Amino acid sequence: MPSFRMHLRAHGMVAMVFKTLDDSQHHQNLSLCTAALMYILSRDRLNMDLDRASLDLMIRLLELEQDASSAKLLNEKDMNKIKEKIRRLCETVHNKHLDLENITTGHLAMETLLSLTSKRAGDWFKEELRLLGGLDHIVDKVKECVDHLSRDEDEEKLVASLWGAERCLRVLESVTVHNPENQSYLIAYKDSQLIVSSAKALQHCEELIQQYNRAENSICLPVSKPLPQQNVANHVGKAVEDCMRAIIGVLLNLTNDNEWGSTKTGEQDGLIGTAMNCVLQVPKYLPQEQRFDIRVLGLGLLINLVEYSARNRHCLVNMETSCSFDSSFCSGEGDDSLRIAGQVHAVQALVQLFLERERAAQLAESKTDELIKDAPATQHDKSGEWQETSGEIQWVSTEKTDGTEEKHKKEEDDEELDLNKALQHAGKHMEDCIVASYTALLLGCLCQESPINVTTVREYLPEGDFSIMTEMLKKFLSFMNLTCAVGTTGQKSISRVIEYLEHC
Repeated sequence: MPSFRMHLRAHGMVAMVFKTLDDSQHHQNLSLCTAALMYILSRDRLNMDLDRASLDLMIRLLELEQDASSAKLLNEKDMNKIKEKIRRLCETVHNKHLDLENITTGHLAMETLLSLTSKRAGDWFKEELRLLGGLDHIVDKVKECVDHLSRDEDEEKLVASLWGAERCLRVLESVTVHNPENQSYLIAYKDSQLIVSSAKALQHCEELIQQYNRAENSICLPVSKPLPQQNVANHVGKAVEDCMRAIIGVLLNLTNDNEWGSTKTGEQDGLIGTAMNCVLQVPKYLPQEQRFDIRVLGLGLLINLVEYSARNRHCLVNMETSCSFDSSFCSGEGDDSLRIAGQVHAVQALVQLFLERERAAQLAESKTDELIKDAPATQHDKSGEWQETSGEIQWVSTEKTDGTEEKHKKEEDDEELDLNKALQHAGKHMEDCIVASYTALLLGCLCQESPINVTTVREYLPEGDFSIMTEMLKKFLSFMNLTCAVGTTGQKSISRVIEYLEHC
């Protein structure tokens, strides 16, 4: 009963109960029941009321192996009876990710841990999770899920592996935000196992997103495989997209202002190329409304990778890639002399992405200005008039003919349509500005401390002039100063790049 769980919390008894159960891992049935109790309490959309001792117990339960030697402590019939009771209890709460056929102490404890975030459990949770060994289990779980990605042919198993990896990565993303200790620990753990697993997972996702293409609800599958139903493809495609965002989220935290993390991540075979594809190619396999997110995440990761690592800068500058899928420059729209087939230098593709987005932002801005300028003036309310009667002023409605009402309604509809158009153009303008700014920042980071790279970038800019990039970055910096706390590392990086480019 939810009311009883509320009662336990209100009287501060949750921590007391788990303190009493501190030795439960030594008893097979008691450990299973304790893990189930933790799981049920974690289902409520409230704080977990967790303390260090309870978290310590949860992690010890997580470590329990369900081996044959422990089975003899309790006969199978009694154990199955307990499992059935727990199964029925779990069916009464939200249990989307729980495998009801696999009710074990370890599984229940892991599901409880993954449902916790620093937001629900408090900031102390970030540090204690590392000190008690919880991060180790989550990273190992990520590796297990990623290893399955290359083996799972069945769609259901594939989605389960993607979901498993995504949920673990979301917790890791949460506990590494503004936490250098956890970042360093995860970079070092088992010789950068998390970074290795994340790089592999991102490459698998890049392949899967082409196979389970959700753009315009079309399905692109190899001829050798049977065409699944469209809803299955959408289901898998959505899981792949969510997993990609979670992977890049963790890598962004591990590489942000961190030379060690950037170097380790950049060393992973093919990762920089995969990140470039997230910017230039992957968006075409996503629904229209998801393309901006993945492109900005990819650009953010590339900026982190090249900002402090000369090796990564060298790798990116010497890379060849395909142009952005939506680039008119590469598809040959307009002037035939601009048409490019096959691979181009990565810098050329990035400069072209910047130029097109900067141009699109200017166009969207001018259209929005026109819509606002042409907006009809506010008209006086003609639905009635103020009249003085018996010493009081009252609003008296005037009777309307059907024609007048229809005209008034049409005017309102036209105004609403104009407002929606203006908002759409403003939204498009903002997206184009952000993509152009991130691309300019990436190109600026590539130029730092490298006259050769400056020459390479200048070669592809109109008249070799950096001012178009610095103007865009100055606008972006002004926007960040309005919306973020002054003095954050992002603003410092942009200011540094602007100053460097102005002296080029």
